[in-house]
Amino acid sequence: TEYWVNVIIVPIKDENGVIRGFSKVTRDITEKKQAEQKLRNIKERFRLMVEGVQDYAIFMLDPEGRVATWNKGAQRNKGYSADEILGKHFSIFYSQTDIDTNKPTLELEEALLNGRFEDECWRVRKDGSLFWTNVIIAPIRDESNSLVGFSKITRDLTERKKSEDKIKLAYRELEERVNVRTHELSVAKANAELAVQARDQ
Repeated sequence: TEYWVNVIIVPIKDENGVIRGFSKVTRDITEKKQAEQKLRNIKERFRLMVEGVQDYAIFMLDPEGRVATWNKGAQRNKGYSADEILGKHFSIFYSQTDIDTNKPTLELEEALLNGRFEDECWRVRKDGSLFWTNVIIAPIRDESNSLVGFSKITRDLTERKKSEDKIKLAYRELEERVNVRTHELSVAKANAELAVQARDQ
């Protein structure tokens, strides 16, 4: 059977510098190699899964907030190709008002402080159009607890927002109609009461 080894070969010389032989140390590293391969396979499956998701923008930011990875969902939702966005600061997705109020930095700080940041808000696509999103930002740390970056998941909720806004508008219109009708009925009742009094008189 074959197995993975770490091999060290060192020449053995006599006092005159003539090689008399070699020492060879062989260490079996099969389990280590298998564990590394298993980890590579898991990472590759995860990468393929994330890249295949199209309904969610799933990407990584470096510790300074620059885009480090990009999936198809991010390209579909935000309009940027990986070549266009990798290395750019994620504030590019924010409105000028949000940038002026330092919202991108505050969101990263809150994620660091609380272990997570979540919000529903407007974001900006490459073409300048706004879309309503659910945003989750979480810090990513290595084995020594050092910050290596942030994961960012963005879901486009624009259609849901439009539907909710339509429902709210319809509810307000209905409420206004009910108020108008209630007033009309109150006036009609008062007029009827006056008519009854006039008749009785």
